[in-house]
Amino acid sequence: MLCEVTTMKRTFSITRMLIASIGICACLLLTSPIVTSAKTTAVTTGSIKMVPFYWIVGIVGGSIAVTLTYVGWKKYKGEEKKKSDEDSDS
Repeated sequence: MLCEVTTMKRTFSITRMLIASIGICACLLLTSPIVTSAKTTAVTTGSIKMVPFYWIVGIVGGSIAVTLTYVGWKKYKGEEKKKSDEDSDS
């Protein structure tokens, strides 16, 4: 049983490291064109356009909205379950 627990912990840590690595690579790959386009735009037109900024605002705002929606849904479902458990106990 001890071997199974250590194997599970090792698998879990490897999985977390893999997910973190994929996330870092995705961030680098996705932000690289934004930075490059901002530099190119600044050189060609003489002023920086706000398009990369809007992309970042959209991504961050979207992530926050999705997270808040998920948390709200989980809270709603938890309260429903709590009410149904209280009703069945009565």
